[in-house]
Amino acid sequence: MKLKKFIALATATVMALTMVACGDQTKTEGNNPDKILLGTMGPLTGGNAIYGITTSNGIKLAVEQKQTVLDKPVELLSLDDKADQTEAVNAYNKFVNNDGVVGIVGATTSGAALSVAITSAKYGTPILTPTGTVPEITTSGDNVFRACYTDPFQGEIMAQFAFENLGLKKVAIMENTDSSYSEGLKKSFVAKFEELGGEVVAIEGYKEADNDFKAQLTKIASTGTEALFIPDYYTKAYLIASQAKDSGLKDIALLGGDGWDGMHTIAEDTSVLENAYFCSHFSLEDPNPVVQDFVTAYKAKYNENPTAFSALGYDGANIMMNAIETAGSTDPKAIVEALKNTQYEGVTGNITFDENGDPIKGVSIIKIEDGQYKLFDKIEQ
Repeated sequence: MKLKKFIALATATVMALTMVACGDQTKTEGNNPDKILLGTMGPLTGGNAIYGITTSNGIKLAVEQKQTVLDKPVELLSLDDKADQTEAVNAYNKFVNNDGVVGIVGATTSGAALSVAITSAKYGTPILTPTGTVPEITTSGDNVFRACYTDPFQGEIMAQFAFENLGLKKVAIMENTDSSYSEGLKKSFVAKFEELGGEVVAIEGYKEADNDFKAQLTKIASTGTEALFIPDYYTKAYLIASQAKDSGLKDIALLGGDGWDGMHTIAEDTSVLENAYFCSHFSLEDPNPVVQDFVTAYKAKYNENPTAFSALGYDGANIMMNAIETAGSTDPKAIVEALKNTQYEGVTGNITFDENGDPIKGVSIIKIEDGQYKLFDKIEQ
């Protein structure tokens, strides 16, 4: 879905829902005198559950470790929004109208997060999405923040990394024309790479339903490109990488965004991912004690390594809880003001927020070697 259509659909959905579902929400926020209630929503079932569950696990771990806020027990309320805009807004309305939550750490997917942001702006509910990357989320209201970086930001970072760190001068792109995520990364990559003096020698598109990319890859192979940028999620990116090696693109570098995290878990042939780089929010190999303590605690609880989504959920929940403590109350305006002045040393970096509520923090560059993720570089902002 194109970004403009995506935004229009989210806005229309929210307008319809807010007409029937929102009462005087400012009176219900933080109305539980015995505990601090936080809400979170994300896809816990369906095709996007892999992202929602791992994000939720990080949020749950943070809340369990914190235990109390303002000398009250903190409790997390969680709902499955199925990555659906309507379900996400319904979850928001329940949390605020019925449960009296103090703040919301969600939603997980960009469409749901945008709908929640638009709805919440009228009431000033403190909102922090751990993983929603569409730029318009945080411009919906002063009360909305995010723990992750945006699509345009990571596109620029990968262009800069390709040109300055890898010394690449010619890059081709495979774009998912059905994905606003893919389009956002492509646009910012092209603009930055060309600004630096590089040449984008080809841009080939495909649809979400496509599984055969040999025709596009054969065209790209004729351009003499030094690298292939694939701004898509890991299932599709792995298919393209697998076919690229058989289409005359055997020795080029492969580049991707944060959607690549998890690719090594589905790769049947990891050799096709050699010389591949992508940007991520953190690395399991980062020696920072904050990172290693998180990894150890997460593995102890869930018996598996955390993903970048887990780390973002963990940081997002901690930022929200720290802001409530700093505010010294459950007043929404006080919490929002505390969020604006955040200075947090997190798993995904040392975080402050810009004027839009977007994080200012570093980026980890991951290289795939022998099927494993290796921390290749850290780019500080």
